[in-house]
Amino acid sequence: MTEHRDRLATYLTEAADRLGVTIEGDTIHGLYNRTIATRTTGPGWLRLTSEQPQWAIEDTMWDGIAAATGEPFDDIPMPRHLRSVVWTDDDRVVRADLLTYVTQRAAGAGLVLDRHVDLPDSWWTALQAGLEPLQRISTTERVAADPREESFRNHFLALFGVEIDPERVEIAMSHGDLHFGNLTAPELVILDWENWGWAPVGYDAAHLVCSAILQPDIAARARAEFTGVLGTYSGAVALLTAASKYLHHVESGEFPEVAIPIRRHVETVIRDQRSFY
Repeated sequence: MTEHRDRLATYLTEAADRLGVTIEGDTIHGLYNRTIATRTTGPGWLRLTSEQPQWAIEDTMWDGIAAATGEPFDDIPMPRHLRSVVWTDDDRVVRADLLTYVTQRAAGAGLVLDRHVDLPDSWWTALQAGLEPLQRISTTERVAADPREESFRNHFLALFGVEIDPERVEIAMSHGDLHFGNLTAPELVILDWENWGWAPVGYDAAHLVCSAILQPDIAARARAEFTGVLGTYSGAVALLTAASKYLHHVESGEFPEVAIPIRRHVETVIRDQRSFY
């Protein structure tokens, strides 16, 4: 792991040179050390990842940040993509994206919100308005999560004991990784757009509920704000999809504290959504 982190740090320095910027801040590693990022002159935010060639393909999270530009993203409060650089180094393909620097701090420290944050009504209104332009996208083939696939359906059956009807699941465009570590406060900016794509209606809301599961008042507020989508069949499936992602992290040794409350919430949703039976 140390060797991998050192390699990413070397790539980051090279990316700054290739993009004509100077590193000014400390480096931050993403979950599982898949990414590295830092502040640069500009001011800018330089984010880098590397993959084996078979995974460095278009219309995936590989180029999601660079693809989140133009209409309708211009109407979303988010960092602006400036430019990218991609190169090959032995068995790896390296990608660096330079973004505008966001001065607002994230509401949470990561995937799971581990403290109370004061989020006024205006923040929730801004979040709904900020996500709405995504629904104007209709042509992309990007997929954030599609529970209609057989692998998802089998996973739900094994994990939660329910069978879903793929014909009833509606799909909509989503951010794909909406948690409180990707949302700033008190002024809203929506960060990290590498995962955007098609997902079940309500997926972003369901993901946000799971992110706040250790803060019951905030989780309840998220459910109330997005009750229109979460109360549907597709919204219930979206919750199963988001919950299974979080429980996968638990299986990998991350965030064990969310396992019980997420499972209890899933059980409530399954009980209330009688059409699962």
